Amino acid sequence: MHRAPLATSMLRSVGEPRAVDVPQVLRVVRNAIMFAVCYAAAARFTSGALSAADLPPALFIPSAFVLTALLLTPPARWWTVLASALVGHWLASIGQGTSLAALLGSFAIDAVSTVVAAMLIRRYVDLTWELSTLPAMSVFTVIALVAPLIGLLGSAALFRIQSPVHGASGDAFGNATTAWIPWFIIVLANSLAYLTVVPAGLAIHAAVRNAFAAESRSMIRWTRLVEAVVFAGAVVFVSIVLFAQWPRDPIARALVLTAPVPLVLGAGLRFGLAGAASTLVIGACVAMRGVVHGIAPFPAPSTAGGVIAQQLVFLALATPLLFLAAVSDERRRLATQLAQSDARYALATQAGRVFLYGYDATSGAVHADPALGELLGVASLELQSPTWWWRRVHPDDTANLQRAWASRRGSTGVAAGATDFRMLDRDGHVRWFRERPSPRSLLEPESVPHVGTVTDITELKAAELAAAQRSRELAHVARTSIVGELAAALAHEIRQPLTAILINSQTAMRVLDAQPRDPDAVREILQQLAADGRRAGEVIQRVRAFAKKDEVERGPIDLNIMLREAVQLVRHDTIRRRVEIRFALTHETLIVVGDRVQLQQVALNLVLNALEALADRPADSQRLVLIETARAASHTAIITVRDTGPGIALERQAAIFEPFITSKPNGLGVGLSISRTIVEAHGGVIWCESDPSVGGAAFIVAIPLGAARRP
Repeated sequence: MHRAPLATSMLRSVGEPRAVDVPQVLRVVRNAIMFAVCYAAAARFTSGALSAADLPPALFIPSAFVLTALLLTPPARWWTVLASALVGHWLASIGQGTSLAALLGSFAIDAVSTVVAAMLIRRYVDLTWELSTLPAMSVFTVIALVAPLIGLLGSAALFRIQSPVHGASGDAFGNATTAWIPWFIIVLANSLAYLTVVPAGLAIHAAVRNAFAAESRSMIRWTRLVEAVVFAGAVVFVSIVLFAQWPRDPIARALVLTAPVPLVLGAGLRFGLAGAASTLVIGACVAMRGVVHGIAPFPAPSTAGGVIAQQLVFLALATPLLFLAAVSDERRRLATQLAQSDARYALATQAGRVFLYGYDATSGAVHADPALGELLGVASLELQSPTWWWRRVHPDDTANLQRAWASRRGSTGVAAGATDFRMLDRDGHVRWFRERPSPRSLLEPESVPHVGTVTDITELKAAELAAAQRSRELAHVARTSIVGELAAALAHEIRQPLTAILINSQTAMRVLDAQPRDPDAVREILQQLAADGRRAGEVIQRVRAFAKKDEVERGPIDLNIMLREAVQLVRHDTIRRRVEIRFALTHETLIVVGDRVQLQQVALNLVLNALEALADRPADSQRLVLIETARAASHTAIITVRDTGPGIALERQAAIFEPFITSKPNGLGVGLSISRTIVEAHGGVIWCESDPSVGGAAFIVAIPLGAARRP
């Protein structure tokens, strides 16, 4: 709801009349009249059926009505509830000759007690689930027992009221306490009413509100409503029969007094707190009606003694029964929430294919969700075996998974890393799973199984394999493109040894035709022919090795040698472009583990990009490509390819490694993207540094020395 600014609201309050919501006012008036009538009817009933001639009512139901209404009404509108209750109090006193002072005094006692109880309950009780939780019911019980006493003492001090009933019989309690017997009955009457009527009222209000909501009217269970009515009738009948005439035998009296307990238990278990509290209200009304008419369950010399005894007994019986009903409601609600949670979990499991498992390190048994067995096609009987898991794990992954789990024994805190492994389904098909353990508590004993999740990543693995295959194919296309760009250089590289072979062969023929023949000269010419042939073969072999489309072959690579071999492929191109290539290689051998062809492709991409950057430089400017290697302190090899070209603009530096981004007219725009993929597959990183104001660009590659991770 939007609120008007303060100035606007002040102007409205001063100069403009506020619009009156007539339907709302009519609803408030209707509710107030109905509440006043209900209050008057309850007051008439309690004064006529539940009170003796010289004693106040033994169970004052109207105060519980007021407390229930206060708990269901915002505090700002409590005055409407109290005003309606005062009208009902007045209606109940018509024809009884009650003076105005007595009327206001008795109402003040009840009102103060009820307001105190409502304030305490709103302050200390969580009414989210009404009173159907054990903590809420416990605090409410204490307030229901204490608030009437606080209200009585406050009323006595505030209004200086005297004993509400004169001539009350109280000899059994001593003459000194005779005047306080009515007050004690009032306190117990309010406590008993609070403890029985208020929980029933709140629960019934919630049930009616939910049952008659617009979206659930079609879901009303009429059979349950009929069952409740029949149950209430049975309680009334049994209570009337039991409390109509008390037997003289003490044991029979005890049996009769506790006979309604099974009914209360049945109502609590069947209908929760509302059923238990309603049953207690019916039983209390019947019992109190009997005791005020002289049918007392306990041997007492006065009616007052029997009333107080009956009140105390009902309070003692009602408290644990209401606690039991609240616990029953709470368990029922938690069971419903657990069932809903299980349903959501099952849905999430089916959708995301994430399953829980528990691993007992002592026995090696693994227990997992039945849904995992369904995914693998494992029979339910096999799932009951503690060793079914290891029969389904791929034999090549069993040792790795067991080592991963064994390494976590005794570890606490943050969960360990994930482990990928394979399992075989019923048909022998392989499915990939990713296992993630949950962190263990420091206080958790070793005997507690390790718990974690396994996620079906078969489709993810298939996608990764497909992506790797596409990446290799794209890299092959890029290498083929590079070979096309180097066609002239390759032709020159091959033409030189072929020309030398042709010349040497002609020379050899002349030497053989000459007289006398010179065998040493022929031998030298043949050696030159073999050397030229080997040189041509090496050029062809390098091109074939670079352009071939094979699986990744990983092995030790000397980066310095690999860089010199890559530059040999572009040697003729550097001469044609009049570009000088310098090396500043470390004297230390830099060995990495990876694929020679892929790393050579990265070096060629960087060198060719540097040559392209120098293509448009003036003839008199410096055309230099500097290739450097170094060893970083973090056991990492650093390769730097630096040029003296125009540099790269700052806004383009972040995008040059993206695919299909190129400044070449006929370029594919995949060279640097493939280079980044290859470098990252070898556990390294690649980045660019360039300051256009100074000129030149540098591409830096950092690759871990030694063993690298498998892509």
